[in-house]
Parts: sequence; C-alpha cells; structure tokens
Amino acid sequence: MSSSLSRKYVPLALAALMLIAGGPLTAEAQKKGGILKVGNLGEPPSLDAHWTTASITETLTNHIYEGLYSLDSDNRPIPMLAESHTVSKDGLVYTFKLRQGVKFHNGKEMTSEDVVPSLARWGKQSIYGKALFAQVAEWKALDKYTVEMKLKEKSAIVLISLAVPNNFGAIYPKEIVEKFAPEVKATEYVGTGPFKLAEWKPDQYIRMVRFDDYKSRNEKPNGYGGGKTAYLDEVRFQPVPEVATRVAQVETGELDFADDLNLDAYDRLKANPNLRPLVSKPYYWLVAVLNKKEGLMTNQKLRQAWQAAIDIEPIMKNVAGGRAEFYRMDSSLAMTEIVSWHTKLSGLPWNEHNRAKVQKLLQEAGYKKEPIRFMTTQEYKWMYDFALLTKQQLEDLGFNIDLQVVDWATLVKRRNNPKEYDAFTTGIGAFYDPTHAVFLTASWPGWTTDEDIQKLQAELARETDPKKRVALWEQQTRLFYDKVPVIRYGDLFGLRAIRNTTKGFNEKTERIRFYNVWVEK
Repeated sequence: MSSSLSRKYVPLALAALMLIAGGPLTAEAQKKGGILKVGNLGEPPSLDAHWTTASITETLTNHIYEGLYSLDSDNRPIPMLAESHTVSKDGLVYTFKLRQGVKFHNGKEMTSEDVVPSLARWGKQSIYGKALFAQVAEWKALDKYTVEMKLKEKSAIVLISLAVPNNFGAIYPKEIVEKFAPEVKATEYVGTGPFKLAEWKPDQYIRMVRFDDYKSRNEKPNGYGGGKTAYLDEVRFQPVPEVATRVAQVETGELDFADDLNLDAYDRLKANPNLRPLVSKPYYWLVAVLNKKEGLMTNQKLRQAWQAAIDIEPIMKNVAGGRAEFYRMDSSLAMTEIVSWHTKLSGLPWNEHNRAKVQKLLQEAGYKKEPIRFMTTQEYKWMYDFALLTKQQLEDLGFNIDLQVVDWATLVKRRNNPKEYDAFTTGIGAFYDPTHAVFLTASWPGWTTDEDIQKLQAELARETDPKKRVALWEQQTRLFYDKVPVIRYGDLFGLRAIRNTTKGFNEKTERIRFYNVWVEK
C-alpha cells in the first residue's frame, strides 16, 4: 500500500475505532475548550432572572437558567424544559409534560417540585409573570413530571409568556425559591443551563463554566431554543464601562467579543482584518420613561407637551453618528421586524415639534418651570446623547430639565423609587406580544396605571382571535399617543464586534448567546 493511500484511509480507520469504542468522531469534539472574553458595559443589578428587566441581566441569566419554553427564529414559542403540552377543549386547562433527566447545576434532577414554585415566584415578581398569573386560577403538580395550569378564562398569552427571554420564567431548585421571597433578590444562582456560575467578582468579571451534565434538546439550534452545546470551557463577562476601551480591547484581542459599541466606531472596526463589526437590528427604540406615580409627570398635559416638543430626526441622526443606516423613523410601538404587531397608523401626534401646541399645553398644565429630574447614563453613549439633545430641545421651548447622569446600575436601582426622578432614559427592545410591552404595565418603573390602557391590555390578553387582537392593538396605539405613558423616539440599531477566531455566533437573535459558540486560536 502506498503512503498516499495509507494517509487516505487513516480517517476511516479512526472513525471505525471510535464507533467500536461507542462514540462518533465528531467535529464538536474538536471544537471544545477555550475561554471566551466578552466585554459589556457594566454590572448587572442582579442575576435573579425573575427580578429585573435589565437587558444585561437577561444576557447573563439565559446562559445559566432555562424556562419551560423558548423562542424559535420566527419568535414563536417552542418547548425547552417542557417536553410537550396539551390544551383542553374549552381552552382553560394547559397540561405540561416535563423533560426527564434534566439536572440542575447542584446535581439534583429538575421535577415538578421545582417548576411549580419557580413559576409561582415568577408570577408574583416578573412583569410577564404577573400578566400571565393574573389569569391563572390554579397551578399545581399532577405528578413528578407533569404540571397543570387552570385559567380563569381563555387566554392568548400562555405559551408566549413562558417563552419570552427577558425577565423570564427561569426554573430554579425549590430550595432557592423557598429561601428567597419574590420581592427579595436571589443571591444563589443555580439553573439547568449549559453554563453554571463559577465566580462573580463585582467590577472585575462574571465567570461561567461549562456544565458537564447539561442535557441538551435533540433538535438543531433554533432562535433562542433548540439544541445547546457549551463548547467553551469558560465564558468571562467583563464590565468595561468605557466604550473606547471596549473597542480597543476587541481590536487587540484582549476581548473576543464587545457589545454596545459606539456607532462611529463602525468604519474603524470594519477596516480591521482580525474582526467583524455586527449591526444589531432590531436593537431598541429610544424612550424617555415618565414617572406617572409621583411628581410633575403625573400631569398628562405636561407629558403631551414633551411629546409635542421634540424633533426626533435630528436627535436620531446625531445618536447614530450621522449615518442613516443606523436608525429608523417609526411611530409603531412594535418594531418592523415583529411583523404581526407592527402598525402603520396615520395622524398620530409623533415627531410634531410644534411650538404653538407646546406653549398651549404648558399653559394648560400650569407648568411654572419647575425642574424636571431626567436620569440618564454615559455607560450607554446613545442614552446620554439623546438625553442631552432632548434637554436642549425642551429648554428651548420653556422646560427646565435637571439632567442627572449616573452609572447604569444606579439608574436601574433608582428608577424603582418614584421619589427619585421624573423621567429616565432606556431602550425598548422587541416584544413578541402586545401584553409584553413593559411600558404599558402598572408594575414596571414609570407605572402605567391608566385605567383605559389597562382595560385594553386585559382585552388583548383574553382575546384569542388574531384579527380582533390586531384591531385592539391599533386602538391601544392611538390611546398611547394620547395618554403618553412614555416618549417614543426612533429606532436605533446597535453595534457589536467579534473576533474572527470566535465561531458559531448567532447574529440573527436580538440578544447575545454564547452556547453553540467555540473559539479557534
């Protein structure tokens, strides 16, 4: 046999040996290992997925925990920890079969004893959990691997609520649920996800390591769901508050991935042969959230005056670094990419920049130039930029804006106290059902308690006919622009950067995930 023929048959011989040994020679085995360093802008307020809607918490916790359902690439619910479900003929009883053999990071098997108290806790604390459990009459275990949800009335939101990735229905061991009441942030973090928390050194890093006993689903990766493989030995999330430092570190290789970068870095990143800039679309629509529980912004006329005052396009153009491809002018509350809920309504009082209307509304509001406390942060440059430009525009029309610049963790903490502010900056990401629009809920900071808005939200939750739900959502959109619970600016797209040695990253999902990702160095 010639040497060339010998080399030809070596791979076949190795494959045969592997099959005899009981395991295939897989590409995945060659990809395992390595540390991935991710630069993000700051510290999460918590790693309790039930406790906050902060996007940084969502990113981190979705590596540690899982829920009964997840979202596929079309934003439809698909099973994750659930094996399957059935619905009674009257639509009032959902029965969920749980996957068997799924282990928590502490080695214990997940059963109904964990699922029932976890989702009960989520139902008392999470924005989405509260919306769902308001419709639940009974939630109980039928056996070790079966749980049952009985509804008070038919609902359109059961599966989508269980599938949302933000502030989600993460399943915890019952011992942790028993230890931490819904209103108390958990400080022990044990889930079923492909990575487990190894170490959290505040302001230095959050280190997650592969969970070797992780039980993946058999399907291919699909959106946020399907099969998940922890190829990496470790993912290290490093808070790097200075965006220029994040850019520099991903350029030098100190970071493998950098999130939330300034859009003006795009050309510089694109010119670097060792990495790729990633445009995140959708990202956020910019929003000033108004405190409707206490203070000046409880005055609807004053809220309407703010809405009538702003000239949105120059703000968006400035925030996007002058590049039209990084922003979008749109009055729809649901983003263009969420086809089912995107609206194209005419006659909305959006982007008016109407000086006469503003003066009339300020007079009707009885506004005497009292300072309006507007919180923002420089950790997200786009937040600071649009807050600063908003201050300039509003003060030109007779407002008095007290711009308060704090770090992001402080803003997230302070926004829960209605005595601390009148407005704050943030971004509204994609939501997958109108009932999940956090800015329309009574419990999210800003507190939209308006009876008319809440009545329509309740109707949207009950109505199961798709066409009727669309009509209700259009009605809600018009009501939004009259009540003005928040100020809707334009859509901004995000910028990330990834080293060429990082493989398998899913660019299509809104949020970043590092399962199914490996490094080649």
